Amino acid sequence: MFFMRMKPRTIDVLSLLVAILATAGLAALVINLPPQPFFVAVALALIVLVVGGFTAPVWRILLKKMLVKTPEREVIMMGVRFGLWSGLFVASLVILNIIHFVDRVLIIAILALLIMLEMFLQQNIAGKRRKRVRRSAKRIKR
Repeated sequence: MFFMRMKPRTIDVLSLLVAILATAGLAALVINLPPQPFFVAVALALIVLVVGGFTAPVWRILLKKMLVKTPEREVIMMGVRFGLWSGLFVASLVILNIIHFVDRVLIIAILALLIMLEMFLQQNIAGKRRKRVRRSAKRIKR
């Protein structure tokens, strides 16, 4: 990814900048436009960006403190992904609130689904890392 060469602080600043711009866009959308289905969809996308942008730096800092031996590159990716998962979770809660279907069991099911998706992604990344290590070990033996 293009942002893997950036410093963590730069990624945090960019994430917060995206969140602030999305907040301004969401405020302008809510104030100036009627609640038509297209604008509701745009508002939900902006909610994902707002929550993801504000929570990604927090997730990165928490993960950096908890996962001391994990490389910085992976911590950055996990922080960004966790921020986006947080944004998707909040947007799904907003959708449930719009259709008047907020239920504790459904909220827990959505949260469990997002956690399982993240676990699948981490397992996929770990598998790719193992393959890369095996290939480099084979090259060294030759």
